[in-house]
Amino acid sequence: MRSRLHPFTTIALLLVLCALIVWGLGHVLVAAILLVLAYGAVALEFKSHTSHLQFGSMVLIATVLGTVLDAYAGQWPLLTLSLVLAALATVARQAFMQQFTYVNLLWLDTGMAVLSAGLFGWVVSTTGVDWLVVLPPVFPIGAALFLTLTYAFDAMRMKSRTRFGYRVKVGDLAPDFELPDQNGTPVRLSDHRGRHPVLLIFVRGDWCPGCHMMLRTYERNRSKFMERGIHVLAVGPDNIEVNRSMVERIGVNYRMLSDDAQQASGMYGVVYNNPMLEASVDYAEGIPLPASFLLDADGVVRYVSRPERVGEFLDPSLIFGVLDELPTTTQLAWS
Repeated sequence: MRSRLHPFTTIALLLVLCALIVWGLGHVLVAAILLVLAYGAVALEFKSHTSHLQFGSMVLIATVLGTVLDAYAGQWPLLTLSLVLAALATVARQAFMQQFTYVNLLWLDTGMAVLSAGLFGWVVSTTGVDWLVVLPPVFPIGAALFLTLTYAFDAMRMKSRTRFGYRVKVGDLAPDFELPDQNGTPVRLSDHRGRHPVLLIFVRGDWCPGCHMMLRTYERNRSKFMERGIHVLAVGPDNIEVNRSMVERIGVNYRMLSDDAQQASGMYGVVYNNPMLEASVDYAEGIPLPASFLLDADGVVRYVSRPERVGEFLDPSLIFGVLDELPTTTQLAWS
């Protein structure tokens, strides 16, 4: 069952309410501390739930914090605008992943983060160093700069790896593999051959917010795939326990296969290296690229998400035209 409760985000919203109360009582420092803690609480949950509630909460908290600091410093609306830009830079790529993908519009969120830092620097230079004004924005603005620069570096690595496409291409017979699902049950790809088409979706892991959105997007389109008897198999680099937790938390009803040795992702050529990420996620064989492969009932690849637009897997409608060309199957083999 999907966990709809966002505990840290709920705590964050309660902290915002407390901050507004103490601000009304004239305790600006306490209000600012509570709001920074609230922002941090939402950030802690950012990768595990990845919902519009979190995106909206982050922007709301930044707005309230900026308003509190602007009222104190007499700089309205510069600090508010700076913090809102930092929050938007942090959430934009995740909230609009289908448009941004992992490699497009990098100038937009990076530009917002840089502009946020510039406005903040302007305020500090004109008002002097007042620690109540200087310290609270450091975390939201610093996080935005770090995250957007990480996106840019990651996109560079992805583009370099996908320059010549994936190893498996349209028209190829899909390489066979056997991996355990989230319940530990072995799943062999070739067992589906001759029975029904298969949609393989490779994800980067439970740490990746965009991959959560990918899984939810395909779940929302579940009925369209069922009409054609498409069996969806997700493949990720995490172990069985992590996959089980992720499936239950984000609420999907298809099988999530554990490719912790990156056997399948290596076969399909959807692995790349990013030292910055590998140091934090501890995947010894590299990081999978988010990609999708549609196989017909004979196991032949009929669609591959475009490697130059890593992230277009978030738009299942791109597959629907290909589905119309596949023979209808009577076996709706969803689990």
